[in-house]
Amino acid sequence: MTDIIIYTTPENLEHKKGNLDNEFNEYYWKLNRLPKKCDMGDKIYFATKGFIRGYFIILDFFETAGHYAGVPENSITFRCNTWRDIKSVPTKSFQGFKYADKVKELTQCKDIANKEGN
Repeated sequence: MTDIIIYTTPENLEHKKGNLDNEFNEYYWKLNRLPKKCDMGDKIYFATKGFIRGYFIILDFFETAGHYAGVPENSITFRCNTWRDIKSVPTKSFQGFKYADKVKELTQCKDIANKEGN
């Protein structure tokens, strides 16, 4: 449906891009509320230091805690191996999330892996 963007610190993003010590290599991002126009398979972009840097593919949504060990309510899960760098897109910092369709530069941006043919 619609991709979303999260603004975070560079350290937090690098942590999410790392590998976990579990067999699934899954991370989550907790929000105050889940996006209504977003679905599994959409992209969750991450921005740091004034630029959108790349994205993960959304695996699932959890409205309530307890469905999946250690994942709190209002969380989005994704696998760290789905990370794709993109050509940096300028953005102002913000809290929570915003829908990516509001950032016209993202619609013109291809991820680096696809652009290079990988």
